[in-house]
Amino acid sequence: MNIKVFYHSSTGNTEKLARAIADTLNIQAKQLGEDPISFSEPVDLLFIGDGIYFGKANKRTRSFIDRLDAKMIKNVAIFATYGGESKIGTDIKEMIQNKGIRVVDDPFTCKGQSWVFINRKHPNETDLSKVRKYAKNAAAKVDR
Repeated sequence: MNIKVFYHSSTGNTEKLARAIADTLNIQAKQLGEDPISFSEPVDLLFIGDGIYFGKANKRTRSFIDRLDAKMIKNVAIFATYGGESKIGTDIKEMIQNKGIRVVDDPFTCKGQSWVFINRKHPNETDLSKVRKYAKNAAAKVDR
């Protein structure tokens, strides 16, 4: 099965989740950068992760999603961190569904440290354990 993990993380919170997912599935997580990403073969399951920045997903994540081809991406699983607003997962899910791509499960979201004192020490080991379980469940729901 062809599984990919892409994420954006300004603070390292979402990166922690991405690495936990990738380690669980024995693949590599890749951070979204300036360069457009294209896929040379169909992806059975694409994990997309981000945090919430001023009420929305980062522009790199939005641009990445805008360029996704429903013919190349069969399924998506979403993970995200937040400081105060937990809607980021729902927002990304809507963007994916608007592209005509199947979202395999509800988004996984958890607190992430924001500023200095908000949600300190998150994502924590409990959050990482939950995202590992989420990754296994999402992979199990993919049609092979």
